[in-house]
Order: sequence, then C-alpha cells, then structure tokens
Amino acid sequence: MAYFWLSPITPFRHLLHSQKIDPGSLQTRLTAGVVLTSLVGVGSLAGWMGWRMQQIMLDSYRQGTALIADRLQEDVRYYSETMPPQAALDRVIDHRATGDLAIWVETPAGDRLAQSDVLTMGSWQTSGVSDALMGMAIPTGTKIVAVQGWRLAVCATPLEIAGLPPATLYLADDITADYQGMQRLLHMLLLTSLVLISLLSAAFAVYIRRTLSPIRQLNRLASQVTADTLDQPLNLEAAPTELQELVRTYNMMLARLSKAWGQQKRLVNDVSHELRTPLSLVQGYLESTLRRGQNLTAAQREGLEIAAAEASRTTRLLSEILDLARLGNGQGVLNLEPADLSDILHEAVALATQGQPDGSLVPIKVVASAPVTAQVDRQKLRTALVELLDNALRYGSPHQPVEISLTHQGQWAAVQVQDYGAGIPTDCQGDIFDPFYRVDEARSRSNGGTGLGLTLVRSLIEAMGGQVTVQSQPNQGTRFTLHLPL
Repeated sequence: MAYFWLSPITPFRHLLHSQKIDPGSLQTRLTAGVVLTSLVGVGSLAGWMGWRMQQIMLDSYRQGTALIADRLQEDVRYYSETMPPQAALDRVIDHRATGDLAIWVETPAGDRLAQSDVLTMGSWQTSGVSDALMGMAIPTGTKIVAVQGWRLAVCATPLEIAGLPPATLYLADDITADYQGMQRLLHMLLLTSLVLISLLSAAFAVYIRRTLSPIRQLNRLASQVTADTLDQPLNLEAAPTELQELVRTYNMMLARLSKAWGQQKRLVNDVSHELRTPLSLVQGYLESTLRRGQNLTAAQREGLEIAAAEASRTTRLLSEILDLARLGNGQGVLNLEPADLSDILHEAVALATQGQPDGSLVPIKVVASAPVTAQVDRQKLRTALVELLDNALRYGSPHQPVEISLTHQGQWAAVQVQDYGAGIPTDCQGDIFDPFYRVDEARSRSNGGTGLGLTLVRSLIEAMGGQVTVQSQPNQGTRFTLHLPL
C-alpha cells in the first residue's frame, strides 16, 4: 500500500528536484492546489462510491435473508395442512437449507425444535462458527455479524405455527466470499483513484508549467536588459492576453527609460565638453599669470595657485566624465592592437612620476618578467595605469615604494599595482569602483582625487575585454590587478 500513497506526490518530487523550483513560487502553489483538489475530489468520490456499494450489498443480503424467513414460515404452514407440524418444519428446513445457509428453531426456554444439517457438519462445525452462533444472543431482526472471521447475514424472527410451541426462527447466510470480493473491489477502486489522481496531477503540473513559461521567458528577457539594450523592445509570441498587456506596458517603460537615458548621456557629454574648453583656458591663463607675476603679493599668488589647482582638478574631472560618457554611449572607440605591456608600464611610471619633485619619498619599483604582448589600446591602458599609480602614490606608505609588476598567467597577462598604505576596509572594497565613492575622510577632495579614477579604470579595462580585481587589508596595503587577454 506504500505505492498507493506515494504516487500522488510524484509530480511534486519531479517538480522540486528536476526544476529546483522555490516551494513558494506560483507554479508550485498552483500544482499543489490542483493535486490537493484532485485528491479531495476523486478521493471523496471513490470513498463515497465504495461505502455506497457496500451498503447496497449488505442491504440486499438483509432483505434476502428476511424474505427467506418469511417464505419459510409460509411453507411450514402450507405443509402443516397435510402432515404433522413438526414433520412439516423439518421438511421445509431440509428443503431451504444449503451449504451457505444455516437454519434452526429454538423456544424461549432454549429447546431446539429443529436445525439444518449444515450446523453439525463441514466447515461450520470445524471452524467453530456453529457453536459461536448457538451461544450468541441474537436480537429480533436482520443484521450482518462477524463470527470467527466469517461474515454472516443473521435473521431472527418469531415463529408461530399451530401445533408447535412459540419459538424463534434463526437464519444465518454465509456472505464471506461476496464480502471479500467487495473488499477487493474497493481496494481496486482505491488504487484506480490514486493512479487517476497521479495522472491528473502530472498532467496539470505539465500544463501549469507550460502556461507559466511565458512569465519565465519574460523574466529572463527582462534580466538581460542593459543600458545598451533599452531601445530593444521585448517580444513574446503566443503569450496570454494578460501577459501581452504586461509586455506592452513594459516596452513603454523601456522606451521612456531609453529616452531618459539618452537625454542624460547627451547632457553629460555636452556639459563636460562645453565646460572643459573654457576651464582649460582659465587654467592656462592662471598658470601664465603665475609665471609672469613678479609683482604679485603673497596673498595674491596663493589665491591664484589655489584657483589654478582647482581649475586643473575640475578639468581632469570633466575629462574623466567625458571619457566615461563616451564609453557608456558607445562613442569611445578603442584601437586594439598587439602591444608590449612592459613598454606601456614604463611609460605609465614616467607619466605618474612626472609631477613629483626629485627624490620623491614614494618611489615606484617596476618588476617585469619576460616581455608579454597583449591585444590592448595602448593609450587607454596607459591612462588606467597612471590612475592606479596616482592612487598608490597618494595613499601609499611614504616609507615603502609602490610596486608595479607584470606576469603571465595562462591566457591572461596580469598587471599588479601594490602599495603599502592604510588599505581599504573589506566592506568597502565592493563599492570603490562606483562613481564618486570615497572610503573615508583620508580619501577626500583635499587630496586631489576626483572620485572617478577607479570607475574609469574599470570601464577602460572591461572595454578591452579584461577584468579588474582588488585585494586589500587594513594597514597592510592595497593591490589592484588588471587581467588582460593575451
């Protein structure tokens, strides 16, 4: 019977193990609802049908036994007209009794007037059914009783025949075979019901899964939407009407986002471009004034130097914003070509140390292995390295040099920039590549950073098909690694 009860949940096991669906998902809930409804509905119908069939069978045996008792009395009265009543009673009992029907007559005092031979022979006697029946108090009427594992339809009715003392007529009809057949039929009905529930559950599980497949497809398409694909509407063929309406609404939202995103990119691009030129002129004018300002007072020179420094920082910030905007809207064209990375490293080191005074407290140590050639944009890679070296010089330890190394790792070239400064907290390492993100006050505007350097580094390296990773521990320094495809 274990198979009967496990079969209805087979769709759930297949659903959970093969598809690994969340038990709280809509598909699982609908499937569970259908299975429970089928189990309750079909199970209740099968149970009611089995109970009703059993009642009909038992009622038919009760009525049949009562009918035999009535006809037996009529036969005794008929034969009593031509023979003694006792002889008539014995004759009718012998005629009516069969191998499955036992008949006996007893007086209220317990004297047995007559009985069929089946009670004293055969299985009735050897199984102890006869003795059990004789010692049982049987009330008037017809009922089904269990005796020694047998099922008997027992009827007790008063017998009033002229010439005989008042007595009670007892009939016991063996219905064990029919009862067992009914039980097998009920078991078969139960098995059929469970198999039907399993088939319905599996069919509904497949149907629900296919019905919900457009929702999963929509979810998959929506997860693939990026800033570059906002102008590509979603399309679901043969989807339900409600889902088609959702797709249309989603596409309208994508269109609005695409328009807003385009306006934002154009605004950033235009503003950065328009502001960079006049700021460059202002910076040049300030620097020229400082070079020729022999008559400037100390306060005037300090003010001009601050203004020139801020103009330089703002110009650099606008240049980085413009580069990021061009990379974001696809206007930043990369010139990828095979290049010797060790040459680019030395060029970047020269540019990074160009603004430092001689005898800088934080030198740069270059550690390069054998020459490594990779497919990169020489200028963009140099820009990214200068940004990393500038960060390392600004935030590294003044007592230990910044190290830049080049190694070959499988199909990748690895460029590492290592400093030995305060490091970056672990919970901040995932955010340092976000625009304008600063770890703490030490990495503030006063140090000259724009907040876009690492963002620009990641964008440039990923545009060349590479990756940027960071490893850092507090008070032990920070290591940035550029992975570039060979």
